Amino acid sequence: MVTKQMTSRGQLEVIAGPMYAGKTSKLLQKILWLQHQEKNMLVLKPAIDNRYSEDTITTHNQLSFPCYSMSNWDDVVENYVFEQYDTVCLDEVQFMDTENTVFNVEHCLRKGINVFAAGLDQDSRGVPFETTARLLGLADKVTKIRAYCNECGKPATKTQRLVDDGDRVAVGSTGMYVPRCTEHWIPK
Repeated sequence: MVTKQMTSRGQLEVIAGPMYAGKTSKLLQKILWLQHQEKNMLVLKPAIDNRYSEDTITTHNQLSFPCYSMSNWDDVVENYVFEQYDTVCLDEVQFMDTENTVFNVEHCLRKGINVFAAGLDQDSRGVPFETTARLLGLADKVTKIRAYCNECGKPATKTQRLVDDGDRVAVGSTGMYVPRCTEHWIPK
């Protein structure tokens, strides 16, 4: 009798929290550990996140790692074969298309590929980002991290927008957003 060997399902870990909590730093720490283990990784970020660099994931304090800056998932599928990788790392998942992200993450997991994803859990109005929320629901491990409120120093779970331009998404950093505790946060 011939038995077919099944590939074990990959694991999904999601890192979520507000701006300045260290989501990309935590993801970068995992990437560097995987690199140390000589794992074959695909590191992706959405092209809309061009704050520091087009071709790296970059922390607010300028630590970085090379990545593929994707305009959409079709772009990724045309350029990469997921099965060639042990791990796929996704940064700024809140900017990625929800349905296509969930589909491709599930595809990777079914093929035994581990996925690490980092992103904002809520917008500056306190509304959950759909892509991050869906991945949190599917995750095998969730790391929710907090920043520190720039008003009082207490743990911050919210992102305060300083400049209200009316749009839900405004890619920015210093001078545009700050971390806030629930006491000092004002939805904008």
